[in-house]
Amino acid sequence: MIKKIIYVLFCLCMVQIAFPNERPLSDRAEISVLTVGTGDQLYSLFGHTAIRVSDPFQGIDRVYNYGMFAFSEPNFYGKFVKGNLLYFAEYSTYKNFLEGYIYDNRSVYEQILDLSDTEKQVIWGKLNESLEESNKYYIYKFIDQNCTTKVVDIVNSSIKSPVKVDVEGNTETYRTILNSYLSSRYFEMLGINLIFGSKVDVQSTLLFLPDKFMYGLAETKIDDKPLVSETITVFEPDASIENIGISVNSMWFFCLIVLILTVLMNNRVIRSCYFVIMGLLGLFFFAVGFYSLHGELLNNNTILLCSPFFLLLPFLRNKVKLIKGLQVLTLLSVILYIVLNITSQKLLITLPLVLLTMISLAMEMRLLKRNNN
Repeated sequence: MIKKIIYVLFCLCMVQIAFPNERPLSDRAEISVLTVGTGDQLYSLFGHTAIRVSDPFQGIDRVYNYGMFAFSEPNFYGKFVKGNLLYFAEYSTYKNFLEGYIYDNRSVYEQILDLSDTEKQVIWGKLNESLEESNKYYIYKFIDQNCTTKVVDIVNSSIKSPVKVDVEGNTETYRTILNSYLSSRYFEMLGINLIFGSKVDVQSTLLFLPDKFMYGLAETKIDDKPLVSETITVFEPDASIENIGISVNSMWFFCLIVLILTVLMNNRVIRSCYFVIMGLLGLFFFAVGFYSLHGELLNNNTILLCSPFFLLLPFLRNKVKLIKGLQVLTLLSVILYIVLNITSQKLLITLPLVLLTMISLAMEMRLLKRNNN
């Protein structure tokens, strides 16, 4: 009898060792959402979301992270643009998770969720299922499927009613919301607005960014009880580390560049180079529209501003009738771009480029008229 008991206990221990993720949580377990502030790198400009499971009775303190990717992935940038780059889920210890973000001087906030034991077990099960080889990889999408939406989906599928979406700062269009994070990084904002199409000009219906999810959790109530039982400031960044001085990454600096270029556009060679650059950009946006699977990059009217027809202007000056037609076509194209974006922030952000393009076209048309008089 004693041998049988020992054998059963041994088997149970072996199962626990072999399948540690299947251990049920104790009644002392806590589940919390971690929100990380913005960073300096392009991939960290919008912050980060992760979910923590802490169970001192079971010796568990894990952070589940859905924003993992590998730069060593073959054709990394090509896959990222196309929209078939695989991100994956992984967990680390809470200590290791914190160390990296503290080193990067990024804020970390923790919201402990007021969940029943059953809800905690459900989330625990979903988190561990997401680590299985058949589930851990997912195709990253800028808005629909990222590190935040993955956590939102797990939390929403485990509680009685979904986390509140219409919180402060999340009721505008996706473009407006994204731009609010880039106020001090104009050139990144310019690039993002040029490459994103019409999908981001609709009103937000998702909690797709970390701090907006944090606000949503804070305002959500389940059965008249706040979903968040406690909010902890784990780490506050040292503001003195931030660079002080005049930033060249601003719209004012770009306007200065545009002003200088406007003067230089009187030179025909410089004007020709500008048209070639704009035409090549137009070809790029045209190609991306066919190549990419990202819905955010489709139906992009930037091709009206950066028309591929600009490429022809410097090389067809001897064909008067054809060049006149191309000049009128490109001018109408820019005007249509203005009309289509009249209610979008995209127009304001790209306005210096719009004005420079129209001035350059006006100079080109005036030169053609003068040469034919």
